[in-house]
Amino acid sequence: MRDLTKEQAASGRRLHAFTLAMLSVAGITAGAAMAVQAADLSVSPVQLAQADRTAQEGIPVADLAPNAPGQYTVRTGDTLWGISGQYLRQPWRWPQLWGMNRQQVHNPHLIYPGQVLYLVQRDGRAYLSTTPPGGASGDIRLSPRVRGNGGDGEAILSIPAGDIEPFLARPLVVDQGTVDTSARIVALPDARVYMGRGDTGYARGIAPADASIGSDWQAFRPAKPVFDPISNGVIGFEAQYEGSVRVTRGPEGPSAVTTVLATQSQQEMGPGTLLLPQPPRELIRYVPHAPDNEVAGRVAAVYGGVRYGGAKQVVVLNIGANAGLEPGHVLALSRDGGVVADPTDSNRTIELPEDRYGLAYVYRVFPGVAYALVTDATNVMKVGDIATTPR
Repeated sequence: MRDLTKEQAASGRRLHAFTLAMLSVAGITAGAAMAVQAADLSVSPVQLAQADRTAQEGIPVADLAPNAPGQYTVRTGDTLWGISGQYLRQPWRWPQLWGMNRQQVHNPHLIYPGQVLYLVQRDGRAYLSTTPPGGASGDIRLSPRVRGNGGDGEAILSIPAGDIEPFLARPLVVDQGTVDTSARIVALPDARVYMGRGDTGYARGIAPADASIGSDWQAFRPAKPVFDPISNGVIGFEAQYEGSVRVTRGPEGPSAVTTVLATQSQQEMGPGTLLLPQPPRELIRYVPHAPDNEVAGRVAAVYGGVRYGGAKQVVVLNIGANAGLEPGHVLALSRDGGVVADPTDSNRTIELPEDRYGLAYVYRVFPGVAYALVTDATNVMKVGDIATTPR
């Protein structure tokens, strides 16, 4: 028992050291790293040892995709999701194939075009490596690594950028508080009603600290309410994107009017159009993985104002960070089977099993809602369908 305790303690120290090394690579300060280490001390040595073992075990060979390649060279345009689908029947198990522990998933390692991936099978288990079997290092289970000399822009993304490009930096659903407090266009020169690209307008509600010359703002209108399929309560409003404006003159006068110039115009903007600061574009580089906890949500909206959809469409979920969701989570999509009459027995009804038909990749998370890309769908998706932790 004493030897086992020593082994577990050593595993814990290795895991702590590795976590601190990864934080250092990521540019996190030593103080922050020590804080993480202190937080980890609340985890028992047994749990740490289990995490260490799990990170080295790979997956059963039976869980590989039927045509998983023994060797694959990463190409420009590849995505983590696409590559994981080549290797695994259940792509969300990618961290296990790589041998990543939970801390590494939060700090995802990046894969670059030109890297060669090797599939190693041994004793009924499968591993992925950047070192060929029998390589000089003798270590056949290397995790993907972060480049330390820049070049971050070359790393492959998690999911296809083209599928979510319009949604990376635009509001999809906004809550009532955002509608009530957003800045807004209040007037146009020469008593005009609408403004298009190159036109000037006047806005109120932009704080002086946010109204720096050249700052960009998104213009939108809350098009229609989005309802929670369970409670039927309003969880937000679908934001109808109208264009973008740029501050050309800061707030002036007792009414604090800010002058803006329309730089993009998808629809006609005018008095009443709401404004939000242009957020930074978020590149999606999160490792696909299943939630640790049991997640149970619903599809609250299909972007575009339609009720039905399919693969490559963005959906709004009625759960978010409040349910433990984070970017990179993969959820299973399914539909209640419902109750139908048994045609062979007129006095009997039967309950059909749940129909699982697809997967959704969560890429943006807010407290009460999340946005996900439907990556796979063998059936028509509709509002009210179920989103859960995959099995």
